[in-house]
Amino acid sequence: MSSNLNSQANTTQAESDASWYLAATKPRQELRAVEQLSHQGIHSFCPTIKVEKLRKGKQCLIEESLFTSYIFINISNDSPLWHKVRSTRGIRDWIRFAGKPAKVPYQLIDNLIKINNNTEEEVVIKRLNRGDFVRILSGPFLGLKGIFEKADGDARSLVLVEFLGQVSRLKLPNEQITTD
Repeated sequence: MSSNLNSQANTTQAESDASWYLAATKPRQELRAVEQLSHQGIHSFCPTIKVEKLRKGKQCLIEESLFTSYIFINISNDSPLWHKVRSTRGIRDWIRFAGKPAKVPYQLIDNLIKINNNTEEEVVIKRLNRGDFVRILSGPFLGLKGIFEKADGDARSLVLVEFLGQVSRLKLPNEQITTD
């Protein structure tokens, strides 16, 4: 699913005492946090994805964090930089389990980067917003136009369609609708 990865990280396990940890960021400040950490000499990683959105009436591609409000930070246990992370612009705090910062396996980070390096074509996610006009591509309502109301889970959407003189709410698979 990841189409583009912004990384300031070397994921080889050359520094055996360094581990990947998960940190929470302030809303929509993931890339800012990565940049600020880089200036401090702290390796961090924020996978991003291109999302098609409507801005000022025009469709455009926006790069967003794949894991909203989270980044991965590579730091050794005895590093004097631990205290700097929390005071870095864009960082909210470490994610903790049982009071200890959450470690992320090297294999997971390596796999995310490998997926990105092996992806030759860019994946773009189209996100619909409430009120967007849509057209039904298949099924019994093929060709009808409607208004996107909201997502109903990851695979379905609720669409308002005028049918037989009244507005009906349809629950449709996402692959059956497209922006009009």
